Amino acid sequence: MKGLRSWTGLVFAVVYAGVFAALYIDYLRRAGAWFADLPLVLAALPFTLVMRALSGGSYDFAGDMTLRVIGAVLFCCAVAYIAGLILEVAVRAMVRMTQTLTR
Repeated sequence: MKGLRSWTGLVFAVVYAGVFAALYIDYLRRAGAWFADLPLVLAALPFTLVMRALSGGSYDFAGDMTLRVIGAVLFCCAVAYIAGLILEVAVRAMVRMTQTLTR
């Protein structure tokens, strides 16, 4: 499990969660207005696309669906963490390779 620790992934996940929280607060402020949850729905797009694929093509998502919003933020933060982990591993490998070549 030590190989799955990543500061870059943690930063990506925290930033994504912060943006998602800000969009949710904005949705709560504008609830009831036309397309009030559109920014939130766009931020949850990775979650929505995966759930649509798993459910056979139909999956509702809106800002007033609290459990789905929580699921979306958890899923999207995990995806952001994995993206940061992959980026960090790639950069560390390139740095190690560069140090090896310069010796």
